[in-house]
Amino acid sequence: MLEYLFFDESIRDRFGEFLKTKGVEYRFSDKNGLIAMVPEELSEELDAAIDEQYEKLLQETAELLEDEVIEHSAAGVRVQLSDGTPCQVRIDPDLFARMLGCITLEELRELVQDIALAVENPDDESICHTPDGKKS
Repeated sequence: MLEYLFFDESIRDRFGEFLKTKGVEYRFSDKNGLIAMVPEELSEELDAAIDEQYEKLLQETAELLEDEVIEHSAAGVRVQLSDGTPCQVRIDPDLFARMLGCITLEELRELVQDIALAVENPDDESICHTPDGKKS
């Protein structure tokens, strides 16, 4: 299942309504945040439409975060550690909203995933060395 993280329940509900109109089965979970889960086996066209809608709703979320003063706000990205353990990486909500103005959530998730794996498997080689030992 693919997981889509939300920071506002009403926006997550709107995502659910969108999925319903597309005939996509989904589940909500509040266990580790406001999550919408959809099957991975979707057509490319449907997958692209879902991602586009998600990005629009994330932009609305970012605007809500900018417009409202939230005393106890939180943001984060879920990654998977090398042993398969899921992990929530907390990110300052203001920084999170600014980053989503420049890159997609998937790109942010990939960046944080790479950082998590690098922390688990430190490599102190010069940055100009590739993993196979050759200079780039």
